[in-house]
Amino acid sequence: MEKPKLIVTIVGIVIFLFYGLYSYTSGVTDYIADSFIFAVVLVILFALSKKINITSTGLILIILSSILHLSGVFGWYNKSPFPIQYDHLTHLVGFFAVSVMLYQAFEKNFTKSKFNNFSILFIILFSSLGIGAFIEQTEYFGYLKFGTGAGLLRFGGLGDTVLNEENLRAMDIIGGGWINTMLDLNYNFIGAVSGIILMHLINKFKLKK
Repeated sequence: MEKPKLIVTIVGIVIFLFYGLYSYTSGVTDYIADSFIFAVVLVILFALSKKINITSTGLILIILSSILHLSGVFGWYNKSPFPIQYDHLTHLVGFFAVSVMLYQAFEKNFTKSKFNNFSILFIILFSSLGIGAFIEQTEYFGYLKFGTGAGLLRFGGLGDTVLNEENLRAMDIIGGGWINTMLDLNYNFIGAVSGIILMHLINKFKLKK
């Protein structure tokens, strides 16, 4: 069981490092730090996978959602190649993956008690949303330190700007500020709920069989 997860982890790290290298060579350097952050997170998840019951599928979903974000290096956050706005898609898919991973971690705690099971589902949901809120805080503190730009540690992609009332209004017009944050959290919620529902249906189907 550990060998497939090791292979998945190595492949994921190689992909992340490729994105970091491409970010450097293409001059879109905002994604270099993100590539290394994702690689470190993936290593930590692999190290904990046996203890908290993360499967290869969970790791693959985390890698795919990370790739989706890193593909912003191609300019997709400004012009989405999909019918949905690209930022919304990354949050939706990202927190679908997070909720699946957390469901796997808590799966052994489900019992025949409906109250117990509903409690665990709420724990999974609010844990997913908590991770989402932490990411928004990281982006906020990154913005205070590094200003605007692409990637996890910056806001938007407009270049350095002064945080004043006039510019805050301009940010809101393009979906930044409160609008951006709340849309991110809303899509986190939709993704997390979708992942939990899917995993719970799969779990019930397995129990019936």
